[in-house]
Amino acid sequence: MQPFLEKAIELNALKFGDFTLKSGKKSDYFFDISSFFKNDCLKNLSDFYVEKIIEEKINFDAIFGPAYKGIPLATAVGITYFEKTNKKVDLIFDRKETKDHGEGGRLIGSLQGKKVLIIDDVLTAGTAITNSMEIIKKEKAELSAAIVALDREEKDENNNFYKTNLINQGLQIFSIAKISDLKK
Repeated sequence: MQPFLEKAIELNALKFGDFTLKSGKKSDYFFDISSFFKNDCLKNLSDFYVEKIIEEKINFDAIFGPAYKGIPLATAVGITYFEKTNKKVDLIFDRKETKDHGEGGRLIGSLQGKKVLIIDDVLTAGTAITNSMEIIKKEKAELSAAIVALDREEKDENNNFYKTNLINQGLQIFSIAKISDLKK
């Protein structure tokens, strides 16, 4: 079995049973990346992301982590990426609500003029990634790619994979693992 999935099952991040997803769909499994949010496990997880980034030769100078789970993911990946490559990249993330005091705004960090890699936990319907793409475009940044830990390989009402829909919008999207890897 794929090493990331083995670790996810060991940590109970990948659970099997009867679940209702955020989308309202029923599923016989649930993926909760927060089970990796312990020091040693988060480091292990960031290693999986960075190995995939290096393997795919993704070119970027900023990492965008969508609120909320994308924030610790992007932070850990940025640190591990620097440790393994000695390349500095900016970290940017959004808030769920606009801040009207202090530095204000919806973003922490600046996307302008950056080539951005989106880091997220799971690809189901692509909603978080689509929202991130809109933010990146609005901020006049260039989208490099997106990477998720798990691609659920879900299909839309037209029987198209959500991943394919994102690719058709011009996004390169990578995953550490996909649910069909469980059968290998």
